[in-house]
Amino acid sequence: MRIAITGAAGGLGRRATEKLEQRHELVLIDRVDPDEATVFVGTGPTGRERRPLSPHWPYHRVDITSADQVEAALAGVDAVVHLAGWPAGEWVDARTIMDANVMGTFTVYECAVRQGVRRVLNASSINAFGSFYWRVQPTAPIRSRMPLIEDEPRVAEDPYSLSKGITEDIGWTYRRAFGIEAINLRFAGVVHEPQYARLLEEGLPSSRAWADDLWSWVHVRDWMDGIAAAVEVPASTSEPIVLGGADTRAPEDTLDLISRFRPEFLSELREPLPGRSPLLSITRARAFLGYQPQYTLSEAPVIPAATADG
Repeated sequence: MRIAITGAAGGLGRRATEKLEQRHELVLIDRVDPDEATVFVGTGPTGRERRPLSPHWPYHRVDITSADQVEAALAGVDAVVHLAGWPAGEWVDARTIMDANVMGTFTVYECAVRQGVRRVLNASSINAFGSFYWRVQPTAPIRSRMPLIEDEPRVAEDPYSLSKGITEDIGWTYRRAFGIEAINLRFAGVVHEPQYARLLEEGLPSSRAWADDLWSWVHVRDWMDGIAAAVEVPASTSEPIVLGGADTRAPEDTLDLISRFRPEFLSELREPLPGRSPLLSITRARAFLGYQPQYTLSEAPVIPAATADG
């Protein structure tokens, strides 16, 4: 299969390339010159670090909102892994976020149809649920039941969450109108190998309040397996699919967390939650993609509250 990866020069784009090139031919797409490529590292003034890319697959420097550029890059492609976007949620950046995420995704689907591309994997986010990060209101939205499933109504209050929900709607629309296989993947926060090693060494802090993001996470190698499965699975769905971890980032058992912080959920659990089961359901990923995350934080020590306070 010939697969195009947008956002290919970024951190996740590089990991998708690493996984997919084992079985497929690739076309790499990004807006930056490979010599000037950066990846998110979470430190420094911008949170990004310059890491030049030396691509050994065809590389197209493309403005993701330019239909002419995107269409030319998608010539002869069977599937697109659409990772390009603007990963920020502050209202001051709203126009940039909406242009990159919404119009960029619209352009990818528009050009995919023109070029006869069969499948588009859209990088949505757990932020499509709304209010996981960049919350504006002082209180979190009311959720109906736990674990949270993809059918929960979206409650965005920041432009990033809004944009990701809209990208899912774009995929649905192109599937209905043109039959393109649109797959909407909601990624939890991706943890790379160095971060994972630190968590196992340093431990998990005791929980002191309910976490808006439900203590969700996913190891990058499980994420890579999920991407490959979504590319290769014979039958697809456009219902959003969460790619998350097999457990939480909290050291406590999940039912203990609910009992302490949100006891109203105890009487209406959607499914059993033994041990440190995730509060962000991955049942749909298991059913549609055969997704089986291999990495857990079960071996991480617990950092007592007094220690965590410093």
